[in-house]
Amino acid sequence: MTILSRIIFFTVIFSIIFGLQFLVYKTFSRYLRSKFTDSHKLKLFYLYPFILLNLPYLYLLINVFTSSRTPFWWVNYGFIPFYIFQGSVIFIGLYLLIGKLIKAPFTIPYYILNKFEYFRTRFSKVSENKSIKKIDSSRRAFIKTSAAFVSGYAFIGATTGVLSKNDYRIENVDLKISGLPEELKGTTISFISDIHSGPYMDELLMKEYCGIINDLNSDLIMIAGDLTNSQKEEVFPFVKAFKDLKAPHGIYSSLGNHDYFSDPDFIAHIVSNESPVKILRNESELIKIKGKDLCLFGIEDTRQSGSAPDNILINYLDETISSSKKKISEKGIDYDKIPKIALFHKPYFFNQIQDRGIDLYLSGHTHGGQVVLAEFGKLNISFAGAVSEFIKGLYKTPNSQMYISRGIGCVALPLRLNCPPEITKIRLI
Repeated sequence: MTILSRIIFFTVIFSIIFGLQFLVYKTFSRYLRSKFTDSHKLKLFYLYPFILLNLPYLYLLINVFTSSRTPFWWVNYGFIPFYIFQGSVIFIGLYLLIGKLIKAPFTIPYYILNKFEYFRTRFSKVSENKSIKKIDSSRRAFIKTSAAFVSGYAFIGATTGVLSKNDYRIENVDLKISGLPEELKGTTISFISDIHSGPYMDELLMKEYCGIINDLNSDLIMIAGDLTNSQKEEVFPFVKAFKDLKAPHGIYSSLGNHDYFSDPDFIAHIVSNESPVKILRNESELIKIKGKDLCLFGIEDTRQSGSAPDNILINYLDETISSSKKKISEKGIDYDKIPKIALFHKPYFFNQIQDRGIDLYLSGHTHGGQVVLAEFGKLNISFAGAVSEFIKGLYKTPNSQMYISRGIGCVALPLRLNCPPEITKIRLI
């Protein structure tokens, strides 16, 4: 990302955040001023809290926010209230914005017509009607009640989400692979993704995860990218935390888009040389379990985060499959009869890649939505759910299947709602 594109990106993001904050601020202050007359004292309740709870942005601008540089007390007493405030205000702001957009087709014509004397007089007569007054009073009461409910839900949800963001869940999943040799049935894989070593995932927490994963005693450990968050230095806490990771048949990882935010070559080099994790970069690894072959693929990623078509990733996969076929065939092994599992960080392109002969794709990236307002079956109401049908869990076609982890880390806000971190123990059947 160039300096200019970075400036544009953060300008857009902060414009949205502060725009939503301003909407909440104006709505809240207007409400208080309508109820109380002493506007000076009221500032204690609406102006100063907004200023105080935005001061951590100055810290973020002055100091690159990484866990190694931020004092523990400042994280607890500065950033936790800051993130609770940001999460709840953004949610309330979106609620208010949606309400304004719904009303816009009515309020805009009313505002324009009200500039003319004739229409202003007519509107005044209508508004004096007792029935209209009663309806308007009921409407205002409903709006106030719903706004209070949404505000309470937002603050409670944000608080719960921040404080419980590390309350992981172990998911035990049986996955059927067609034609799997008897010797490989029962093979177990501990699968994680989206660690995001950095601001919200420090070395101590990663060490805890390391111990939990080791206790699962799986045959393999696989990681679907985003080892770091945004800085290449974040790889050092990662390798220190996971240096004791163990699995009898190896530990394999791909890189995710966040690993490309700084220096993917540096990150891959450090991980491969200072931890037991082997990074697969558009390459495959043929391993034997109980005398039978299993082929593992690791596909590179790109730095972009969205779900827009990315032929680069699909070309990476096709080239890796082609080179692997050649390499395996040279060993006198029938490539088509070997079970194949691929680490493919972004799940968005499953429909395009499900016919490549891969039995199982392991993916992440979406964090399961991270902040999920509600779920109805496969309908996931979250930012991730707004851009793709592939969010979390298992997706199958007649040709292949993909399992998407909710990940263990966070991005943007250290907050998870209705979406706990996930460690998956997969059993092949």
